Amino acid sequence: MSTLELLFQSFGNIMNPSILLMCALGGGLGVLVGILPGLGPSATIAILLPLVFGRQPLITMVMLAGIYYGSQFGGSITSISLNVPGEASSVPTCFDGYPLTKKGKAGKAMGVAVLSSFVGGTIGVIILTFMAKPIATFALRFGPPEYFTIYLFTFVAIISLAKGNRFKGFVSLILGLFFTTIGMDRYSVVSRLNFGTFELMRGINIIPVAVGLMGLSEIILSIAEGETIEIKKDDPSLKFKLKDVFPTIKEFIFCLPTMIRSTIMGFFIGVLPGAGASIASNLSYDMEKQIASDKKNFGEGSLQGVAAPEAANNACISGAFVTMLSLGIPGSNSTAMLLGALIILGIQPGPGLVTRSPDIFWGLISSMYVGNILIVIMCLTLIPIFLFFLRVSQKTIPVIVATICVIGTYGSENAMFDVGVMFFFAIIGMFLKSLKFPVAPIVITLVLGSEFEVTFRQTMDLFKSNLGLFHTRPIALVFLFLCVVVIAAPIISWRIRERKKKKNQAVPV
Repeated sequence: MSTLELLFQSFGNIMNPSILLMCALGGGLGVLVGILPGLGPSATIAILLPLVFGRQPLITMVMLAGIYYGSQFGGSITSISLNVPGEASSVPTCFDGYPLTKKGKAGKAMGVAVLSSFVGGTIGVIILTFMAKPIATFALRFGPPEYFTIYLFTFVAIISLAKGNRFKGFVSLILGLFFTTIGMDRYSVVSRLNFGTFELMRGINIIPVAVGLMGLSEIILSIAEGETIEIKKDDPSLKFKLKDVFPTIKEFIFCLPTMIRSTIMGFFIGVLPGAGASIASNLSYDMEKQIASDKKNFGEGSLQGVAAPEAANNACISGAFVTMLSLGIPGSNSTAMLLGALIILGIQPGPGLVTRSPDIFWGLISSMYVGNILIVIMCLTLIPIFLFFLRVSQKTIPVIVATICVIGTYGSENAMFDVGVMFFFAIIGMFLKSLKFPVAPIVITLVLGSEFEVTFRQTMDLFKSNLGLFHTRPIALVFLFLCVVVIAAPIISWRIRERKKKKNQAVPV
């Protein structure tokens, strides 16, 4: 069957009322997550992982995916109205969104943000539709050497693209790989590093690790740091009518080229493992600031300044799904959590997903088309309600979420040991975040680390420990070359900057 035939068939499958309801629920929850600072979609999905057991795979994955892309819609609401980004990727939206609010154009800015998110998300899903299956089909030819180099490239890219000190990203990745060696060795069936504990013989369950590292630690830190948003009753951001939310046709056409350019950039940044929506939104904003027709007003209240980051961060989500669905490689924390959910549901991610579970593969893609439409309707009609919820929820949400973390982790396997593991990783997460160490490498290696080790050992057996035989595997060589490029690029860039600096210092004044 052709791609379009498979897509239309999957549309018929998701038109089930229960799937549509969960799609809307996930999208709405994602919008709220985007509005509330400090939580984030990856933490929310991690908190909900214990509830995945025993559920129907398609319904569950549609809801969790809705949380992921819905959060990008919601992050713009507080960025524009309060100058407080709900998501890191919404920071550039503050630059022009809040000035528009001060000019009394908060509703119009939100309308442009929501429509840009819809354009970026929808075009991104269209590209995803036609890219995912060919990549997955091609990847079915891969053997252990190819998979090993893909995982290696993923880890190298994560370290290279880590915010701040790359050494800290490397340390986090090594720490994650260490945790994957605990338990039964899949290759030799020997128990390792169980420290005399029977529970550790099975290895570390991803649910308590993800909930503790991504969810509970974030909640505890937000409480400790007193992250709150105060909205006064006479706040001007609450004083706009529904009709003020819609931009004029002229304004939409004016912003459309910006949306398209930012969508393309955001999508292909999303394909890169570890890049993330925040990189996409910042780069697209900087690009538009240089080339947009309204660049002189950037920072003063430009609608194009709102459209660029919002189109880019939503398109980036679709790009991240390319590698997740086609290769089983998470491009972000959230896609790592989605891969974890697939594994919990008994579905093996990777290139075989399109043939083993086509209903999941195509159902997720088609649900993103429907989800984007539902979220646009929700955002445009419920913005005042979202802002009211933001005002009344700041002191109660953290306590509720922390309680869900404990109950959900215990309920996943009815084991108090998992609750202890969750608290252990919550402490690790707080410690790492306080020292500015990224936790994304730990999460991703917990999902991929075991496969990385197995494919490496299979490759060594296949090559009889002769690494020179990699030259017989062209695809593996390509990924090894990409690893070298990713490692060398920042070093070369640093050397060029140093030479320019010395040259400038040598020039006499």
